[in-house]
Amino acid sequence: MKLASVVAVLAVASPSLADSATTTAETAQMAKKDRERLGKSTKHGPVPRIGAKPVVLLNLYNTWTDEWLAFDPASPPTATTVDRFLRDHYTNHSMKMDGKLLGTLIAAAKNFHSDVVDIVSGFRHPKYNLMLRKKGHQVARDSQHSHGNAVDFFIPTITTQQLHAWAKAQHLGGVGLYLESHFVHVDTAAIRYWSGD
Repeated sequence: MKLASVVAVLAVASPSLADSATTTAETAQMAKKDRERLGKSTKHGPVPRIGAKPVVLLNLYNTWTDEWLAFDPASPPTATTVDRFLRDHYTNHSMKMDGKLLGTLIAAAKNFHSDVVDIVSGFRHPKYNLMLRKKGHQVARDSQHSHGNAVDFFIPTITTQQLHAWAKAQHLGGVGLYLESHFVHVDTAAIRYWSGD
């Protein structure tokens, strides 16, 4: 007896066996479609998998404006969002910030396994910079903050000295150590080092 005849005989003799074979084939087909669907992305991003580890967000905190900027480090926010977040808190003006600064903040957080980075200063309007100089604060006359090339920050879980040593090793540009104020300055101008209060 041929194989096709055997299957036909089994289907007639035992309808439940035939139904079981059909159900198994349908289940396998549905499982294949699910696997294909999970491997694709939708317009809202990758299809989430049940039981997958959640994405760890990086949380930038602006100590002056009390604002948070949370994002997936693999999908950084737009330059416009970053510029607004790092705006001058005194004048509320923003400026196009050097894109390398956000990369530095992400790299520092990753290096020290931190999901929080505190921002002390981003863009500093020339008017505010001049006011600080007149009040005797340690700010440069032509500060890199006023050109959108600098950020002052710290990571709460490590020492300022640890962050300073890491920042110097990046060879990005200027690095200032402010031990009493507990932050590190980084900018994208010429490589140079200094210490302040």
